[in-house]
Amino acid sequence: MTRPPPSATRPSPPEPEPVAPIRVEPCGDAWVMVDWGPHPQANVAARALAARLRTVPQPFCAEAVAGVRTLAVRIAADDASMPRVRQREAALDWLRATAPEALGWQAPAGGQVVLPACYDRSMAPDLDEVAAATGLSTAEVVAIHSGCTFTAEVVGFMPGFAYLGGLDARLKIDRRASPRPRVPEGGIAIAGLQTAVYPSPTPGGWSLIGRCPLRLFDPARTPPALMNEGDTLRFEPIDAATFERLWAAR
Repeated sequence: MTRPPPSATRPSPPEPEPVAPIRVEPCGDAWVMVDWGPHPQANVAARALAARLRTVPQPFCAEAVAGVRTLAVRIAADDASMPRVRQREAALDWLRATAPEALGWQAPAGGQVVLPACYDRSMAPDLDEVAAATGLSTAEVVAIHSGCTFTAEVVGFMPGFAYLGGLDARLKIDRRASPRPRVPEGGIAIAGLQTAVYPSPTPGGWSLIGRCPLRLFDPARTPPALMNEGDTLRFEPIDAATFERLWAAR
């Protein structure tokens, strides 16, 4: 059999990207932290494992809190049968065995949320800057942002604030060099591959590209937050007049 010349042989397949090890470590005296690192399924695994611990409680777990790529587990208090130090050891053993499996799990599906979004320049002070930084027109920025489907990866920072993953990579931009001392309620912002809507006025370092007229968090409402962990969300563009009408009707 005649062998093909060296130039005709197939190149070797590229080496697979190394996968960062999953870290499971104590976090203070009363917590244990799981960190899946940059794995693309990290947030799904965190939400899936948190849901498992809530629905099928383990004796060592008093609370499970999902993060963007981490899970924090609060260790149950001392009891006569198992002091906290032994519960922490049990948590570390169980999580080290289970955290890799969670990468293949599905997180519970949330609700579907549509938020009106006004991208008028009067409510989007950083829109032109984002367009310049990304090499897009402002109309393209709006079209791309409103065309994304986001997932509420984490709810935290303040009541009703959801970190929404799924931003199109064409809009990826760093945090502002100087945070604003006050972002208005309803401000729609982007940073990295996430977007968010501020439920109340607060300092913030993300780029503001629009504003939502709805009340995102109301303690008198059931449930009080419009967005919850695992929800999918998209933005529906509105004009300034519609924003003012919806804002006045809140």
